[in-house]
Amino acid sequence: MWPFRERLRRWWWSRLPLEDVCELSQRRIYLLPTRFGLLLIAAALAVWLGALNYQVSLAYALAFWIAGLQLVAVLMAYRQLAGLRVSAEGGAAVFAGEDARFFLRLENPSPAGRRVRVSTAGGERVEGALEAVGEARLALALTAARRGWLPLPACVLESDAPFGLVRAWAVLRLRARVLVYPAPLPDTARGRRDAEPGRGGGERGGDEDFSHLDLYRIGDAPRQIAWKVLARRDALASKRFSAEAGEGLLRLGWDDYGGETDAERRLSRLVWRVEQCERRHLRYRLCLPDGEIGPQPRQRELALGALALFGSRK
Repeated sequence: MWPFRERLRRWWWSRLPLEDVCELSQRRIYLLPTRFGLLLIAAALAVWLGALNYQVSLAYALAFWIAGLQLVAVLMAYRQLAGLRVSAEGGAAVFAGEDARFFLRLENPSPAGRRVRVSTAGGERVEGALEAVGEARLALALTAARRGWLPLPACVLESDAPFGLVRAWAVLRLRARVLVYPAPLPDTARGRRDAEPGRGGGERGGDEDFSHLDLYRIGDAPRQIAWKVLARRDALASKRFSAEAGEGLLRLGWDDYGGETDAERRLSRLVWRVEQCERRHLRYRLCLPDGEIGPQPRQRELALGALALFGSRK
């Protein structure tokens, strides 16, 4: 029964359309009593049956009061979700095995505050309170199992406030994703010098030969800071030279692992070597079968992104 129910739920959720922004209306909100609500309904039925048998007016009043409370709880729970506008965005890229973060933005147009919960199929659950005519930003953390794009799975937005008798819920499929890099795998082998004629990688042009501008990194020397750029744009940038720290251009190539049959291990080793080059401020060129990425602004993000999406269409 339970495996069938889980498959049915996944099939239903997979058929929901992807949305950039979802506004919850009456057709999107479902209402069901909670366990406590079911217990209270059973108690009201028991009291009503007792009132029928013994003709006790006070018991009638108690039974109808409980029924009225249940009806009010239905309206109050529905009001917690009705009219909410929900959107999502992905967080920063992560490595496989780490937690990817998604951010849900909830806008409350109502003059009354609300309390909601957001949960996913993986069991992640966060709660938040929305002020009147305000908004809230909730963060969801999901474990990234493999490299590539990790889409935000279907989420359940729910609330049983204020009495806990009725649960209002809605299923959302929002368009958001996080890029997952391959997990680094330590590799002591170094990339060989790119000194082939015409490629311009292995020649030592001197430490003072300017190459390009890049984002400022903690630890860059003051002489590397582009002061004119800082004065003009109010943003820190660093100068990169053709041979930094006495090193030439390293070639990190796919063919460095000709004996490795597992493509994922190749990618993980290349990720580790890219990170080592970035930490040591070494210039490098990443060579893959579908292209090369040489020294340029945001080279780390471009190189790791190429490794994450290697072999995929997008």
